[in-house]
Amino acid sequence: MKISTIALGVLILVGMLFAQSCSSATYSEKDIMMKKINKSDRYDGSKFLNYTPSPEMNFIKMLPTMWNFLVTDNERMPKFDLPTQKVDFSKITNAKPDELKVTWVGHSSQIINIDGKIILTDPVYVNKTVFMGPSRYNGDVPLNIDELPEIDLVLISHNHYDHLNIETINKIHPKVKRFLVPMLVGAELEKAGVPQEKITELNWWDELKIDEGFTIAFTPTQHFSGRGIFDRDETLWGSYVIHGPHHKIFFSGDSGYFDGFKEIGNKYGPFDYTFMECGAYNEKWHYVHMYPEETVQAHLDLKGKVLQPMHWGTFNLALHAWYDPMIRVTKAADSSGIKLSTPVVGETITINENVNTELWWEELLMNAEIAYSK
Repeated sequence: MKISTIALGVLILVGMLFAQSCSSATYSEKDIMMKKINKSDRYDGSKFLNYTPSPEMNFIKMLPTMWNFLVTDNERMPKFDLPTQKVDFSKITNAKPDELKVTWVGHSSQIINIDGKIILTDPVYVNKTVFMGPSRYNGDVPLNIDELPEIDLVLISHNHYDHLNIETINKIHPKVKRFLVPMLVGAELEKAGVPQEKITELNWWDELKIDEGFTIAFTPTQHFSGRGIFDRDETLWGSYVIHGPHHKIFFSGDSGYFDGFKEIGNKYGPFDYTFMECGAYNEKWHYVHMYPEETVQAHLDLKGKVLQPMHWGTFNLALHAWYDPMIRVTKAADSSGIKLSTPVVGETITINENVNTELWWEELLMNAEIAYSK
């Protein structure tokens, strides 16, 4: 590799860090929230804390990993097009009051119609999440934001750029009735123009009654937060339990494996369907991102029935091959008798009717003559 190429890569990384630092929130509503925050046993006066202490990933510790990103390939991105479908909103809105329909938009972005309510999770409807950051490698975002129907709820798991995208929020918020976010994340939404009265900030284990028979609970994860260099863990992160009159589902956000999944399962399980993180893992940050085998174990801890892996196949965020998460999670699910839901990006499925269980990536790999072991 030429020195000029290395220098360019370093400049790109510095640019990303500078952009993130400049975008860091000022948290104008922090004083208002302090009374609630100080009651939290997971707040030490300046930062939020995981249940299981985890080492901090500072800039110096991450330098070797940054170097690996620059000089290695490891098939982190496919060299061919992945299958996608354009989102057909008529399939989403045309649902019975007791149906559960899900549409994967890529990464952790889901469009969910559960018992008559339409919910977005971590909507990121852009091809690049941050200046000079990684772009989607599974094609353009498979929807037209102008075609979005009225949205009952948007759930944000944490403030990382691949989960909270300000450009997307700015475009969709006129169609959204209510945003649910972790504590102190509301200020980011206000910067995007969301009226304060449409934002509800939640602490771990908070429960919110939306309608008769419809409740949302905000539950813990083993992760971290931050949109710049100096604001790590100043806002909370978490997962969501969505309990409608006919279905109960779980959305993991990002998390390392921890005992909290068993606690959530014991309190709120069983779940008809779980959306579980399965991608962007590495031994250096294992405490905040699960290995695929742990994704399956977390699903079992939650007492889930059908598991949909997410957080894979969209952005180049780790050093593993793009297909590695699905190879490993499929093997682990088979060993445990777990049913996987494996839609392609943009596909709408109706639970208990047309759940896609096709291992579509395997045919792509075989056609590309990529060797892998099942």
